[in-house]
Amino acid sequence: MAQSVQAPCRLEAAAGLELARTLWELGELAVLGELPSERDQNFLLAGGSERFVLKIARAQDDALLLDAQNEAMLRVAARTVRFRVPVPLASATGRLIEETTDADGAQRLVRILRYLPGSPLAEADKDGLASEFGAVLGELSRVLAGFHHAGAVRDLYWDVRRSLDVVGEHAHEIADPERRAFVVRLAAQLEPAFATIPQLRLGVVHNDANDYNVLVEDGRVTGLLDFGDLLETVTVAEPAVGMAYAMLQAREPLAVARRFAAAFHERFALEPQEAAALLPLALARLCASVTLAAHQRSLAPDNEYLSISERDAWSLLEHVDGLELSGAQERVAAACAPPRPGRRSSQELLEARGRLIGPSLSLSYLRPLHIVRGAGAYLYDADGRAYLDCVNNVCHVGHAHPRVVDAAAAQMAALNTNTRYLHEHLLAYAERLVATLPEPLAVCYFVCSGSEANELALRLARAHTQRHDVVVLDEAYHGNTSTLVELSPYKFDGPGGAGRQPYVHVAPLPDPFRGPYRGDDAGRRYADAAGAALAEAPAAALFAESLPGCGGQIVPPPGFLHGAFELARAAGAVVVADEVQVGLGRVGSRFWGFELDGAVPDVVTLGKPLGNGHPLGAVVTTRAIADSFANGMEYFNTFGGNPVSSAVGLAVLDVIQDERLQQQAAGVGAHLLAGLRTLADRHELIGDVRGAGLYIGVELVASRDTLEPATAETARIVERAREDGVLLSTDGPFRNVIKIKPPLVFSRADADLLVATLDAAF
Repeated sequence: MAQSVQAPCRLEAAAGLELARTLWELGELAVLGELPSERDQNFLLAGGSERFVLKIARAQDDALLLDAQNEAMLRVAARTVRFRVPVPLASATGRLIEETTDADGAQRLVRILRYLPGSPLAEADKDGLASEFGAVLGELSRVLAGFHHAGAVRDLYWDVRRSLDVVGEHAHEIADPERRAFVVRLAAQLEPAFATIPQLRLGVVHNDANDYNVLVEDGRVTGLLDFGDLLETVTVAEPAVGMAYAMLQAREPLAVARRFAAAFHERFALEPQEAAALLPLALARLCASVTLAAHQRSLAPDNEYLSISERDAWSLLEHVDGLELSGAQERVAAACAPPRPGRRSSQELLEARGRLIGPSLSLSYLRPLHIVRGAGAYLYDADGRAYLDCVNNVCHVGHAHPRVVDAAAAQMAALNTNTRYLHEHLLAYAERLVATLPEPLAVCYFVCSGSEANELALRLARAHTQRHDVVVLDEAYHGNTSTLVELSPYKFDGPGGAGRQPYVHVAPLPDPFRGPYRGDDAGRRYADAAGAALAEAPAAALFAESLPGCGGQIVPPPGFLHGAFELARAAGAVVVADEVQVGLGRVGSRFWGFELDGAVPDVVTLGKPLGNGHPLGAVVTTRAIADSFANGMEYFNTFGGNPVSSAVGLAVLDVIQDERLQQQAAGVGAHLLAGLRTLADRHELIGDVRGAGLYIGVELVASRDTLEPATAETARIVERAREDGVLLSTDGPFRNVIKIKPPLVFSRADADLLVATLDAAF
């Protein structure tokens, strides 16, 4: 049944070049090389600033088949802007297909297509691009709906309907007996799904969205190549084939399958029977792929392209072995649930927000995003477009991390209540958290946010010292309660602020780039300045972000934290380290930001990253301070430390440890800093690049001599990056610092994408 590999065309590069010059009259051309292919002979041509692909078909391919491919490409090119396809060029005679004779005297059909730039999906982060990929194929199916052509009606061994037949006919050619037996067994398990094929819709499909035919640029799927397998078959073949290759090399293949299916379904709705067949057909495609690779290797042992995905396909199939297939099939099908009726447009959402939500709650970007899901280091809008998230330090171990989601769901299904009952999770989480901190930090209080944590820390300090005043760093932000706004110069000195209250004393921001003290002794001088603020009045506490965020992603100079903490204790004040932005391994070389300077606070406040998006915060302090706070007034927090929150917190710590995310923050952060500093060598607008791990700031200046802030330029660059699919934000007193605080699953490839996007924006 399965066709054999056909002999490719034998045409020398010079002959191909002459063909393009004479038949297409393209002028000065050069051959850049030959491109791999299963069937055609393809030459990459350069003509000025343009690139073309000269395609010479097999002798067996007739003009009707190539015409079907051309018509499909032109239809897609005219009807979609989400991605590109190669467009055939008319020759000097106005035809899209010409003829030539190869070295063996055989007649060959010839076309020239415009070349598409990009990298293959096989080299990209498939976990991050699953929704983007699914949405692109969904749009492709929508555009091809209703398209018919006699050239697409043919018998093809890559027709997904034939997959089990391919296994039955050629599995004996798989050399490894264990793998041979496995494929035969899996094919038998998939047979029930094939019984529904006669009831499924038919249509023309591209049929070969493998990970080398799908192109990626700047973190987006931008192109689809090679319509050579165009075929009229079951419509669900399109997402089934794409899903098969989306799962290859993915860290979480079934999670990728669900995201891919959901995004496809949003663009081109699948019927229930099609959704149920989706995963079985994808796995059947992979079974056929490894079987045909064995068959074709015997026919064309020198053609590496024929088995380019074989190793990854085997790896995925072996991953699937042992899974409960019916359950996996149901979960993928469930991702194609009917879309929520009446989903509002972005403009309608903006109007509703204006009516219903307080106007002081701002939105990011001039064109606000309608984000509907997240995965890893990526967010996805309502159209399925992927955005690299470089600022969301709340989802510390990645958006929708399955272990965190599962921990929350499992505990929610069992019990959620307050801390007035004994529960193992609360104590296990406290033990795990305390184990990461230096002595004498040993007593925990659990809350729901960083603001609650800092509010409680202030109460602890005042109870312990019986004092009221507080020393803070300039440009600090500690939370959104009334008291914490009074402790935050970033707020009380900003728009709408009421100014400094008498009990608040402000020490200089320890900024070694823009501040008054620079050089080797800057840390000591800033510490002495904090000491001077402490001397203004007896203070209950010194509040200090370990690495100030709203101040501009500041890394304090060495000696500042250690010196300031010691001076605070000498003045009788409690030292509060605000780690809401930088804790849990973000700085890479250490688990906590204050450890970078060898400092130890009396109280640590935690928030954002603890729950990976679940509202969880904590205060950890010494036994002495906790005892002072126990003055007879009960401290109770309804939701703080509940079993679900504790289960989530434990899962986050597990993921950080098991996936070595602190080490990843160190390695990727160093790589990213090096790339950003390379940009600084090329772009005068960059005044400073600073950071630790994945806590990074890029400060822009109009002049490196005067340090005049480039505020407007910073805003424009962030907006440009957003349009290119990379999410950044601004911070600092002059809003001229690009802040970079991504989830810790941020990869080196993500870092390279960020640097390339910023380079283009600059």
